[in-house]
Amino acid sequence: MCTSFAVYSQEKAIYGMNFDTDDIDLKLKVSSYNDRNLFYFSGLLDNKYRDIAGFNSEGLFICTQAVEYSPGFKSSCNENDWFAFDIFDEALKKTRKTSEFFEILNKRVISYPRNPLFPDLGLHTIIADKSGDAFILEEGNDTNIVSPIHNDFIIMTNFPNGDFKEANYNKVYGIGADRYICAYEYIHNNIHSFGINEAFEVLSKTSQEDTLCSIVYEPLKNEIYISFKKDLSKKWKISIMEKTIQSLDGFLSNNKIQFTNEEIFVKDLISLYE
Repeated sequence: MCTSFAVYSQEKAIYGMNFDTDDIDLKLKVSSYNDRNLFYFSGLLDNKYRDIAGFNSEGLFICTQAVEYSPGFKSSCNENDWFAFDIFDEALKKTRKTSEFFEILNKRVISYPRNPLFPDLGLHTIIADKSGDAFILEEGNDTNIVSPIHNDFIIMTNFPNGDFKEANYNKVYGIGADRYICAYEYIHNNIHSFGINEAFEVLSKTSQEDTLCSIVYEPLKNEIYISFKKDLSKKWKISIMEKTIQSLDGFLSNNKIQFTNEEIFVKDLISLYE
């Protein structure tokens, strides 16, 4: 059960995400495609690494996390549906802006995998660009539910944003509603000076016992700041352009590591500094 957001303050964009789940293996990947670099954050789910969040060097952010749909919700699951995890490559490799993603989406209907043990749990996706355009994409009955950004920020937890389009922020309910309200109030109160530190403060306020990772991305600099559950006071900085990761806060030295073979397993990264 995760929390993610995109905030636009003083012509600067900041994206953030908490990844909350059981203790699973995580992987970081920085690769190139044509004229852009791509970052993928993945987790080992059902014996396969699934993309959970990603950014490209054009400033596009995409993140998928759990959502609790209304009881009795029926997924369309037609053969022409666009499987959610396939969105990542298309979005990051082919688009710079959320409006361009809409062109790719066109008439395709998004489809999210279901776990038979949890029939009301699915996934939803936030997509944001550095110009200030963002939306949340959810599954409808044979259609896509799109919730666009209002004002200068957008937040996604684990209830369907599409069910609350006309509601005040403090009237939402469902899984993660408390985290949504907490994040909304902090961002609203700090919108005029919102930066890396404020983004981590939101993630700190909305973190849970099973938060495995906290990520903040500053697209104008193409830099990612990331912490892991073992010690959230320790931060690494990833440069998408240089394809490097370096120890930052909480370490005795600031070592810089090149992404070899494009990817680094988080357990290997952490073991280097133990």
